[in-house]
Amino acid sequence: MKSKLQVLLIGLCMSCTPGGVVSAQGAPLFEGPQAEIDAILTLLTQWGERREAADIDGVIELHHPDVWIMTRDRAIIKGHDGARAFYLENYDAGSSREQYGTLTELRVSGGMATMIGRFLVVDEAKGIEDPGNYLIVLRKDNGAWRIFRDIDTPSPDGLALMPDE
Repeated sequence: MKSKLQVLLIGLCMSCTPGGVVSAQGAPLFEGPQAEIDAILTLLTQWGERREAADIDGVIELHHPDVWIMTRDRAIIKGHDGARAFYLENYDAGSSREQYGTLTELRVSGGMATMIGRFLVVDEAKGIEDPGNYLIVLRKDNGAWRIFRDIDTPSPDGLALMPDE
């Protein structure tokens, strides 16, 4: 069974063209070298698979050692230890939390990349319906892309991602 993130990424990869910019109504914009875009999309697939499997250590491996997670109603979460605590709190093996997302744009420039999109987090057991927009900054670390900054902001835009039941 494919995760929601895998289905999204498969669709994104099919819409990429080598080395160029892709932008169309409803399709994300990709800018930068195709090999780097592909590597980042692979990282995102791994992140989704590991998160859904509650493989917290595997998720943390995909983050830069100096990661910051900036989310509403919390102080900045810093480093691998802070990120591990965040993921254990929200995505451990007992979690009923579901996360949906779309990618609006992915731009790569040298050893840095940015992703912008929408998200929706739903946890019926905890009464959470959290829609918003995100900005993720990625950074190359020893030749591999890592999540460097993960920033979200509340917005009703994310409610468009609510799955049909």
